[in-house]
Amino acid sequence: MPFVVLQPIHTERLVLREPTVADAADVLLFRGDAEVQRYNDEPLRTVEESEAFIEHLLAETADLRRHWALELHSRVIGLMGLHSWQRWHRRAELGYDIAREHWGNGYAAEAAHSILRYGFTTMRLHRIQAHTIADNHRSVRLLTSLGFTREGTMRDFSLELDGHYHDSAVFGLLRPQWSATLIQRGP
Repeated sequence: MPFVVLQPIHTERLVLREPTVADAADVLLFRGDAEVQRYNDEPLRTVEESEAFIEHLLAETADLRRHWALELHSRVIGLMGLHSWQRWHRRAELGYDIAREHWGNGYAAEAAHSILRYGFTTMRLHRIQAHTIADNHRSVRLLTSLGFTREGTMRDFSLELDGHYHDSAVFGLLRPQWSATLIQRGP
């Protein structure tokens, strides 16, 4: 499959578009927030680190992975992507970060619905999976609300910023399952 430039996706409240280095200050607000990154990676510390992180995402996009900046009122409030794409197996992994001030407003679900549609239709995926720390209740609720099924637990999978290891919950969503939830929800 040749490289495809991502066209912006417009949802009810968001514009999902490719991130750019110009987004570095906005991205630093959530990728540098220890609470947001509690279950992820070490927080970024500087705009330069944020720029390097975005450049890494753009390099992955050139390698057929997909990353979107979640833009609200001309500000990037999060990132969401389909990575670890296994083209032969037609599967990828959903990942996401949302700025803490925007938690609980439904932005992640709104963006994820469009990205799942992109994954299952444009990328022709059969399976989209997601890993989250098992006690990250917000993330577990999001994945469940999107129709994902919890498939298992990987013990002591992630080292959290608190210095302790935490279990990872593995979730999966199959194309037929996703299609069925679309029919149930209706237009």
